[in-house]
Amino acid sequence: MNIYSRALFFLSPFIFLFAISLFQILNLTVLQGDKYQTIAESNRIYQEPIYPVRGFIYDRKGALLAENTVQRDLYVTPAYIEDSSKTLLKLSSLLDLPYELLEKNFSMGSKKFKKFESFPLIKALNEEQIARVKVNLDTIPGIEVRATLKRYILHGETLAHILGYVGDISPDEIIKDKQLSDLQNIQIGKTGIEKEYDLILRGKPGIQTQERDAEGKLVRILDSQGAEDGEDIYLSIDLKLQDHLFKLFKNRRGALVAIDPKTGLVRALISSPSFNPNILNSIVDVKEVENLFSNKESPIFNRAISGQYPPASTLKPFIGLAAIENEVISWETKIEDNGKFYVEGDPRPYRGWKEYGHGKVDMRKAIAESSDVYFYNIAYDLTLSGIRPMLESFGFGKKAGLSDSEASGLLPNKEWKLGYIGDFWFKGDTINLGIGQGYILATPLQLALAYSAIANKGVIYQPQIIQPENEASYQPKKIAEINLSDKNAWEKMEEALIDVISARNGTAYKLFDENSVVIAGKTGTAQIKSILPGKEYDAIRENPALRDHALFVGYGPVRDPKLVVAVIIENGESGSEVAAPIVKSAINFYTGKIDEK
Repeated sequence: MNIYSRALFFLSPFIFLFAISLFQILNLTVLQGDKYQTIAESNRIYQEPIYPVRGFIYDRKGALLAENTVQRDLYVTPAYIEDSSKTLLKLSSLLDLPYELLEKNFSMGSKKFKKFESFPLIKALNEEQIARVKVNLDTIPGIEVRATLKRYILHGETLAHILGYVGDISPDEIIKDKQLSDLQNIQIGKTGIEKEYDLILRGKPGIQTQERDAEGKLVRILDSQGAEDGEDIYLSIDLKLQDHLFKLFKNRRGALVAIDPKTGLVRALISSPSFNPNILNSIVDVKEVENLFSNKESPIFNRAISGQYPPASTLKPFIGLAAIENEVISWETKIEDNGKFYVEGDPRPYRGWKEYGHGKVDMRKAIAESSDVYFYNIAYDLTLSGIRPMLESFGFGKKAGLSDSEASGLLPNKEWKLGYIGDFWFKGDTINLGIGQGYILATPLQLALAYSAIANKGVIYQPQIIQPENEASYQPKKIAEINLSDKNAWEKMEEALIDVISARNGTAYKLFDENSVVIAGKTGTAQIKSILPGKEYDAIRENPALRDHALFVGYGPVRDPKLVVAVIIENGESGSEVAAPIVKSAINFYTGKIDEK
């Protein structure tokens, strides 16, 4: 073996190792260079979303209802945290917060966001917490304090059910709308206007390209594409009217809907009890939120559009119009009301609210005094087939289209009772229907719209809560037009409804004031507990939850209606005592007849 062969033999291992090293260098820098450069850059440069400013909400006259305020949140980026337990323990001590809470939030955020994405660990830090974090910021990798915007409702409980609240995007919402997966840190509307008009209010996020060091601290901003802020919205709500009426409820359970009958524009909408939506707009106290949702009074539930109640005697004008239209009775026909009504073959009497009755009554007197026996008679003769089409034409049993959250109420038929109750339709069911009891339910919104048809002489307009840019030229959409054979029927029924308040025999005569606006309306007392023979109502009413609901629906000024108002007070017993005064106050206030204090 010559010298060259021997040299090659001894050097071959080194040549082999050099070749492998050279290949690896080429592999890392050339063949897989893009891959490893991307990995390196992801540790140094990444994109952070720029969140848009949510649009403001105003009332019809420009009063601010919802805005955004600044809060400071503690954000974490898991990629820069080596030992999450140690980091969370240190933060627990600094912020004086339970370790379990931080661990829960960190675990949930880590599952929801990618490794290099930041998410809020704790929202709405107080000044002391901010100071403590900033002093220790350099010693805790992967955390930072950011100024963010939170939704704030200026008039809290007064507007809670109109405006609703916002919240974080849930997994279920992402399943329903895949586009939401790219908006993880943006809050979206959960209820009310915030939900119905979320796409308009939300805006579109931008992107900011940032350079960060090995501990996740911001070095510099490399590029920025601005967000597109949400649009402002003006509501048809009159804030002064809303505030005035909300105070009148005095925390009683119930609801109110006030609508301009000529346009369908909603001027006030109240559900009571209410809640503070700002608790939910930026959840800080989880226990407070849990108490809110577990409250037996159901403050979150919107009774104005989703509450379903027996309409009671407020249904009588529509039963009366059905009887006139079907020629079951005339306006002048008198019926003897002695306090009881019997069905052939049934010994059980159907009793009126007045023990010995109202004597001889025609339609006008029956409406003014709310004679049950009169309406038992005409409902019996009408039958369900004569009642149901008329009630349906006034909007009972179907949604009006104001909100996706509306309830449709209940307008029964024989098939419904057989399928839902498992029994046939009896004459007694029709008789109960004649006074708005039994198998019928309506929302306060439906009642307001039905009475707007009387105010408008047969026309119902689409309810709307967004204020038109130019109300004077606004063309509302008709959703119903009821044509009666008797063209004078509207005026005659209106005169009867005026008597309810203005005539001495009217059920709401206590409201009469010659200096007040002339109002047409109807009282109602909805029985929610059946009283068996021999049982007295006084025994039933010992339990406040079983007391009758109080209703009143009215509109005014009569010759030029500006407002239709439907009020229900749960377990309030007397419509004339507790519901009617609120309606009167609403119309007087809105038309400027009383001081705005």
